[in-house]
Amino acid sequence: MTSSIADYYREINRDFLNKAWQDGPQLGFELFYKASNGGESPRFLKFGTYDPETREKIRNLVGAEDSQSLYIHENDLIHYYNDFLIVNLRQALERQEPYENVLADVYQVSYRILQEYFDSIGSTRILRSLKEVVEIMQLCMSQGKLGAGSVFKIISNENTHSSHCANAGFLNIFFALQLKLSPAETRELGLGGMLYDIGKKNIPLGVLKKKEELSKEDWQHIRKHPSASRKILNDMKCYSQNILLMAAEHHEKYDGTGYPFRMAGEKISFPAQVCAITDVFNALICNREHREPRSTFETLVEMKNKMPGHFNPTTLLNFIKAFASSMK
Repeated sequence: MTSSIADYYREINRDFLNKAWQDGPQLGFELFYKASNGGESPRFLKFGTYDPETREKIRNLVGAEDSQSLYIHENDLIHYYNDFLIVNLRQALERQEPYENVLADVYQVSYRILQEYFDSIGSTRILRSLKEVVEIMQLCMSQGKLGAGSVFKIISNENTHSSHCANAGFLNIFFALQLKLSPAETRELGLGGMLYDIGKKNIPLGVLKKKEELSKEDWQHIRKHPSASRKILNDMKCYSQNILLMAAEHHEKYDGTGYPFRMAGEKISFPAQVCAITDVFNALICNREHREPRSTFETLVEMKNKMPGHFNPTTLLNFIKAFASSMK
């Protein structure tokens, strides 16, 4: 995917400005407008600064029906997440706020970061902010000794890329803690869950929204996303081999009938085996246009009894045990 100057700017609206103001009233950042460049890449010219003096004027301007679209550069966007939202989360831990409350807030930050990537901005740099988010998630779940019930109260059942990835990372961290993996392994499994599906950004929207049966060509697009996810992460040059394998292998099946490589058994890396389980579990408990979300109990029963050969049986059994307390 070729980058352009537009990939580094994110269009803003009143909702974004309101959230930014609530999160950090002292935060200021530059705003830009897009200028046509005769059919070439657009230019982004400085419009002004969003700060205490200009706040109301700019908010009113952005809310007007005939207003010009305004943009924030990814450098300011990353600064907003790293130096305000994530710092606020760490300060909440230092103030010894209830772990469950901080965990709910950190989930929302992870969701918003992923939403920035999938829906608002083309650059992958925003995804680097997830590393600290995952560390805070792990601290909340481990030190707070939170159970599966707390996890399910927080995760979203929306059918979006952002919620799917945020949920996967969240569920992976909880599962890793039940397996008593090391803190480093737990964080790696959580971060891989946040990132393993980012290649879906390359799938045409018409394919993703299609209600009728997918064509052979549609499936070709779908089957490319694990390799696309791995390539995106590999190009970022900051992620471990296990995280790359989670992206590449999460649609492999234990019996060798998966894609894209038709790998089988223990040839599939353990982190990818976990992601394969989380991916299906998360898909079934979330809303879909053609069906209601399934309960935890219904989902785990279906995965155990109706998907023979899909998963490592031992890992699936451990997953079921991990979430048994929340079954209903």
